[in-house]
Amino acid sequence: MSAKIEASGEIEILCYPTGSAARTYVPYFDGVGVGDRFSLIFAVADDATAPYALKIFSPSGANILDTIVRELPTATPQSPPAIEFVVSTNGVYRVEIREVRGRKRGEASVRIG
Repeated sequence: MSAKIEASGEIEILCYPTGSAARTYVPYFDGVGVGDRFSLIFAVADDATAPYALKIFSPSGANILDTIVRELPTATPQSPPAIEFVVSTNGVYRVEIREVRGRKRGEASVRIG
């Protein structure tokens, strides 16, 4: 199966299969299926301020993850590790991130299958 990724917003969401060498924006991956892990890293403008509210939704609309993140993983040295989720079914996974005390936000959709 394949995965198609679309992202928008001031906080850029980079999503890639865990173990992949690509840690930049790649809109399409082959060989992705149920049970695989996806990693999330972020590209944030200098004027964005922590904390951030992160939500990940499954294709059925169920909330997989709803948390506050103090420091976003950026894949730079000293950055926290990437945030991961497991693909449990085919469909569109939605990722939303926003500043808790600001207006900057980002959205991504990951279509599996």
